[in-house]
Amino acid sequence: MESNDDLKREMARFEAARVTAPIDLQPAELRVLLAVFDGTDQDATVAALARAISARTGATVREHHATGAEPLMGILAAAEGADLVIAPSPFGRDYLTEGHESLSTTIDLLLTRCEAPVCLARAPVDDAERCVSHPLVALQVDRHRKVDATAVGLALARGGGGLALLSVVDPSERTKREELIGRYIDPRDLSPEVLATLASARAAALTAALQRHAREWNVDARVKFGLGEVVERTLDVAARRRGLIVAGRDRDATSEGAQRARRLVLASALPVLLV
Repeated sequence: MESNDDLKREMARFEAARVTAPIDLQPAELRVLLAVFDGTDQDATVAALARAISARTGATVREHHATGAEPLMGILAAAEGADLVIAPSPFGRDYLTEGHESLSTTIDLLLTRCEAPVCLARAPVDDAERCVSHPLVALQVDRHRKVDATAVGLALARGGGGLALLSVVDPSERTKREELIGRYIDPRDLSPEVLATLASARAAALTAALQRHAREWNVDARVKFGLGEVVERTLDVAARRRGLIVAGRDRDATSEGAQRARRLVLASALPVLLV
């Protein structure tokens, strides 16, 4: 009779095969950027990122100066037709000095309501061009948006940049029902080797698509794997890479993916682009 360990190993292998289905990956189209300014010292970073993204993609930059009692409505109106919004965060205040555990209300709501991807900047960027052209795509921040996040990262890296995909398995979390053939399994019961296989499988289809077109898109494509808490591992890798962090976001602010995205922005000195 097959042992419990053997069964779990086979389930992980089955998952590895299931998640490697081919993916049709193309660079996202970024034609119009909206740069949001709020009159704080983060405006310079927003401007630098907007210039760098425009230079890489050829997108037109529109500016919006958020003033008045309801800045959110003004930003949402200005974002109509934009393919990417670049904004300072937290909006007009620093959560570290004030002790806030979340983003400002304006940015929290913007992430929920804005249709376009939102790039949030908290700190100055030494080299905006290098940062933008070497994005790190964190696949498990919101795994349901990982293809869209990769497409946006690819749009920024295409034409001589570098794109890294990061796939992380957290051994402390039970793998969710939709992730493993309809059953729950605790990754703590699996060996590091099996967990690494699971992490690499999650990125395999995207990696294969990148490799097929890497020369055509002139992009240096890499894939990285990690074990640990997703946000923590993402920040560790990003700190060494010094590139823009790209991740998916769930519009439901209470979801696990949305909470991970929020924690990522709050803890990162590097810009975070949420798709």
